[in-house]
Amino acid sequence: MGGDMSGEPNPTKRERREAARAARLDSERAEAAAAQRRRRLTTLLALLGAAAVVVVAAIVISGGDGDSAKSRPGAAQKSTGAIPGQKEAGEMLAGIPQKGIYLGKASAPVQLIEFADLQCPICREYSLQTLPTLVQDYVRTGKVRMELRTLSFLGPDSVTAARAAAGAAQQNKLWNFADVFYYNQGEENSGYATPSFLTRIHKASGVDPAEASAFAATDASKEPLAAANTLAQRYSVDATPTILVGKRGGELQAVDADSTDVGAFKSAIDGVLGQA
Repeated sequence: MGGDMSGEPNPTKRERREAARAARLDSERAEAAAAQRRRRLTTLLALLGAAAVVVVAAIVISGGDGDSAKSRPGAAQKSTGAIPGQKEAGEMLAGIPQKGIYLGKASAPVQLIEFADLQCPICREYSLQTLPTLVQDYVRTGKVRMELRTLSFLGPDSVTAARAAAGAAQQNKLWNFADVFYYNQGEENSGYATPSFLTRIHKASGVDPAEASAFAATDASKEPLAAANTLAQRYSVDATPTILVGKRGGELQAVDADSTDVGAFKSAIDGVLGQA
């Protein structure tokens, strides 16, 4: 890879992924410390203001009605049962054809393949910060057809997640599933990809959880992983996310860009469109 003006080499995708993992761990530790301080403050305020709390509670109980419950921001969210990413994924993908691993019209002149690990924090950055613009500008307009190839570089939870994703792909909701999964991504290999977690992601993605889970338990759910690994070896993919772009039916080239550099990805796609 090229260097910068200082002569220092640019970080590789693997190095960026490790840096993102370290940053997330630091953030989680800071949040845990902040939560502990909030709990201590809450306890102190409860002791000092017990009388005031009682008065306020009495007012709420005596004067509360159905309309006041509707006015609480959390009330509507609780009643809908929505989870993070459900609304965003639905809006981004609404009206765009999906079939298995594919997103967009089969007649699109440009093909884009995304190699991703659902546990990868850099994949999350790409999907939440870059993908929406690419979908809006290129997939929705019929210029690009995307395909999502799930890998399992990071460990057991990656395999579990990929097989659950295969179940969503059977119902043509893979892209919804992946997006909602990223919004709710946990710490790598912490065991968070439990059946109950995956059921919530399936439901929020518009997937029948029972049907998807049943498929994920079969050997057939391993086939997309095997196919993705074979294709990754062909293109020497050794990190996620890796994005390949090229003419439909032609050779593909990897986009060498930071996961959040929307302009670089648009430039790569525009370059292929200019050749199509």
